[in-house]
Amino acid sequence: MPDHAADRGRAEIRSAGRLAPFHKGDRLITAGTRSDEVLLVDLGLLKALLPGPGVEPLVGLLGPGDLMGEIGVINGRPRSAHVIALCEGRAVHLAASTFLRLRARSEDVRALVDQTSLKRQHDADDRLLAHTRDVPLRVAAVLLKWVTERGHRTEAGLRLDGLSQRDLADAVAASEKSVETALGGLRARGLLRTARMSFTLPDPRALARILDA
Repeated sequence: MPDHAADRGRAEIRSAGRLAPFHKGDRLITAGTRSDEVLLVDLGLLKALLPGPGVEPLVGLLGPGDLMGEIGVINGRPRSAHVIALCEGRAVHLAASTFLRLRARSEDVRALVDQTSLKRQHDADDRLLAHTRDVPLRVAAVLLKWVTERGHRTEAGLRLDGLSQRDLADAVAASEKSVETALGGLRARGLLRTARMSFTLPDPRALARILDA
């Protein structure tokens, strides 16, 4: 069911903020820096990475309507993750002070913040569940989640563009070689089609049934 209050909150942020383009590879948020603004994705796809030595885990995708950077602003703490653009797009930039005023007076903006927090918790729960499985099932679960949430309908099925095999390996905490083997198994069963920076699920429900088995 649509959350109309959260949608109204997004409209308030759009009205108060500044719309600016971003390009593939741009870093919109850098972990450890000052939380001086909140961003709302208007168009495009971005990835969130946790900082750390070596591999930086990919913990989520952000797309149109997603809020980012609000936790640091609300808590007065530095950024906790990197957010990097996977393609060209646009985001609304809203100064921290303006966002805090909006949140204080607007139930709709608070509803958007609550919705965002709840989704992040669900995503974290999904990651914990996925990591109890072997690599092929982790790959299948992450692909199903991302493609159904962020993909677009084509004649060949539900398709998500902009992600690499390396991104997928980072998300499931596995080597690229083991991820390639898992992808090959899904392709052989007719559950997945791949191209450069593109993943297509011909029948997402069939993949979901395998994960539920």
